[in-house]
Amino acid sequence: NTKPTPNMSTMTAAPTRATSSIGVGSNNVLSDKVNRALHVRTDTPAMRAALDALASLPSDANNSLMIGGVKHAAGGGTSGVTGGVIDARSVRAAIEKDALRRALEFQKELQKLAADATTLRTRVDNVAKVASLVGTRVESQIVDVNESFKTGEASNNSSDPFGRTTTAIAAGGGDAWEEERNLASRLASAQKSYVEATKRQTAVNAFLDKFDLSEEEARLLDHYNYEGFVASDGYLEGVGDENINNPWSHPSAALNVIPNPTQVAVDDAMAFLNALERLTVIRRELTKTFGSGTSAGGVDVSFDYDNSMIMDDETGLGSGQQSLGTHSALRMMEQLASRQERAHERLYQFLQFFLGIGSAAPSSNNTMMVPISSTDNGRSISASDVASYGALGRFHDGDDMDEAFNHSIIRRSLHVLRHSPAHHDHALELIASARRTEVTRRFLLALTSGYGGMAPLEMKAHDPVGYVGDMLAFAFRAFRVEGELVKVLFLWNDNEDENGDGKENEGGEEEGPSKNEEKQLDDVEAEDVYNDDQGDDKPMSVNEMLAQSMGGLARPLRTRVSQVVSSLASQGGGGSGVDHHQGDLRVHHRSNNDDDDDTSSSLNRLVAVFSVCGLLRFYCSAVQKALDKLEDQTAGANVVGGNNDRDGAENPFFTTCDECLVEAADSYVASLRAFGAMLVTHSTASAESEAQLAQRVIVRISEERVASPGFAEDFASGTEEEEEDLVFKQLSLPFLVGTMIDAAMPHLKTLDDGAVLKSALNVALKCGLKASESTKWSKLIQDREKNLVEIFVDTETDEVLQVCGLEGLRSAMQHMNGVYVEGMTMLSHPGLSQRDVETSMKKFYSSLFSPPIPTFEDTIKDPELRKIARSKTAGRVVDVYRELYEAITSDKGGYADLAFLGHDPDQVKTLLSL
Repeated sequence: NTKPTPNMSTMTAAPTRATSSIGVGSNNVLSDKVNRALHVRTDTPAMRAALDALASLPSDANNSLMIGGVKHAAGGGTSGVTGGVIDARSVRAAIEKDALRRALEFQKELQKLAADATTLRTRVDNVAKVASLVGTRVESQIVDVNESFKTGEASNNSSDPFGRTTTAIAAGGGDAWEEERNLASRLASAQKSYVEATKRQTAVNAFLDKFDLSEEEARLLDHYNYEGFVASDGYLEGVGDENINNPWSHPSAALNVIPNPTQVAVDDAMAFLNALERLTVIRRELTKTFGSGTSAGGVDVSFDYDNSMIMDDETGLGSGQQSLGTHSALRMMEQLASRQERAHERLYQFLQFFLGIGSAAPSSNNTMMVPISSTDNGRSISASDVASYGALGRFHDGDDMDEAFNHSIIRRSLHVLRHSPAHHDHALELIASARRTEVTRRFLLALTSGYGGMAPLEMKAHDPVGYVGDMLAFAFRAFRVEGELVKVLFLWNDNEDENGDGKENEGGEEEGPSKNEEKQLDDVEAEDVYNDDQGDDKPMSVNEMLAQSMGGLARPLRTRVSQVVSSLASQGGGGSGVDHHQGDLRVHHRSNNDDDDDTSSSLNRLVAVFSVCGLLRFYCSAVQKALDKLEDQTAGANVVGGNNDRDGAENPFFTTCDECLVEAADSYVASLRAFGAMLVTHSTASAESEAQLAQRVIVRISEERVASPGFAEDFASGTEEEEEDLVFKQLSLPFLVGTMIDAAMPHLKTLDDGAVLKSALNVALKCGLKASESTKWSKLIQDREKNLVEIFVDTETDEVLQVCGLEGLRSAMQHMNGVYVEGMTMLSHPGLSQRDVETSMKKFYSSLFSPPIPTFEDTIKDPELRKIARSKTAGRVVDVYRELYEAITSDKGGYADLAFLGHDPDQVKTLLSL
């Protein structure tokens, strides 16, 4: 019941505040732990492993661990696991248990590793001892008699490391040592002989691989003669016994060639060609080897194995060894050269017969009479055989002949024949001559009878443009065909899909020359392959062969084009056309429409000449592009003589087109100028003015220029070279427009004619004329129009003055000015009296209410020009009135009463303003 003191109350309150603060802090810590627990991710691999470890902890309270046979309690105290609950102590005990188990396992493994290392060291020492003993035995003498006798007694009871006893070694003494010495010497000599024989065999094999032909290759080179390419059924009966093995010796062999031989025949031919190319490689390698002399030591390095073969002892036989190897190689080269020459001769003969060229060409006059060797006396084909086969021989048509030239065997044969320059060059000349004859024959057939299912070209002779276009199209197709043929003949791709091109055949054996041999063949071509007995002569190039093939077509083509151009350029007759009569090409003129006059026919001829120029220009460009493309394709190709000085010759077809283009352009210029000079004549004969005729010419030729393929490139770009070209200038739009406008300007009499010329100029602008080039003629036409407007205004002004009554006053005034003397007055002059002036002025003033200014609708089509003309007419009337008004009101007038002047000039100008 005692009252508490203040100190007691203070002591009681302090713990209360402390407890409150502790409670607040505990809550904050617990809150942080809860938040961290909530943010912990349980889906990570580490957390999952930890949870699995906790789940595997034992739940009993007596968790213990056996260490060294003694049981220890986990955690060293009271178990933290109570009733299956895992606390921090139990987790720590489990971690310590796992760490102890791992340490014991690591200790056990280290003990095993130490034991293994000790065993390995012992074994290595034993191996080193054995190796040292073996080395000592190898380095020591085979038999050491003295040492054997000295140690014989001491080592009777000891054994050799190799299982031998010293007693056995000592037995025999010196005899055993001598025998083993002789044996070792013989073994060394045998080993040396073996090594030398191996080197010699390697050298011999290398020599045979490089310089020797296989039996199959030798057989083909000696006996193969393309037997599978000729039909031998029945026609070989006339062959003599000496030529029974040569199927091409029969006179009818060229007519019995098999165009599509069997695959076996093709394979044999490819094998023969491969063997022939390999023979070329062997000859080239022999030339390189022996053509460079000997080495610095005077020994033939390339044939050192040969020297070893002939040296049986060291007696100095080397003085004749080098000459022996060289002479052997020279004999080999002579044999190979003879074999190669015979093979090339057979290949050259096969080409002639398969292609029907040279001595095998079908001709009823001189057939098969060209000897192909010194023993050939010439042969002939019966006239009946030639008649039955026709001019193409065994070929049914031109396509069949083209297929023969494109045959893979022919292409490969020409490629191989290049190693024989004489045969190769002559074969190319024969092929070019045959193609020239064939192309000319086809062109003449196309002209007269039709070719390839087409109608004869001369059926369109009435249409000069179509006629020339068809001839040029046919010639260009022939040019492209010949270009592809020549390219195929000259360019041989070593990766052709044919047997013998370097790929494996059906038997798995690789045919054709290897890559190394191909490189060597390229070296043969790149060097002096044409220096032997050729002088400055070189084989035909691709462009020259193409030029010779097209040479026969160029002449008849140029003749006909020139005749067409000449007929179109003439200005007489009515119309144009070309007629073929009795085999001669005659050009005459006739009207396509009976109602057309000379003007229309002349214009049609002029446009036709321009169309022909466009066709010729197009084909000139096409041929030039084809030649450039062919030159690019064959520039880096494996072509013998592909680029030489003979390439400078122009292609006849291109030359013909170019020369005809120059001729046609000159004819066009002459015809255009003649038409311009005859504008007055044509205008008189027709209902059109000179300007309208000029406009027709400009429009027709401009539209033809747009439609023609020969001028398509001019719209894309015009190079400086083209602009400097005379033909380009002659056929250009500026030349056309300038010529016709200059011819029509002196005859420009009406504003309508000026408008017509302007419309022609606009058409030329749409067809490609540059705006800068048209400025000059536009300005010229505008100046001429201004002059015409002035003339019209002067004429209409006189008429207006006549109507309004001022014409009489102006005439009298002009007359007075002509006879004027000092003191003369208008009043005293006839026609200028008071009455005359009053009457004229009254009439003029009355006309101001309805001015008689003309509309010019009939004479001027342009509304702007009409407005200008009316304004100028009104101005001229005002000027006349002003002149009269000033004269009347001056002292010169002499009129006492001026009341009749109702308006001053400015008022009149206002009244006449339009």
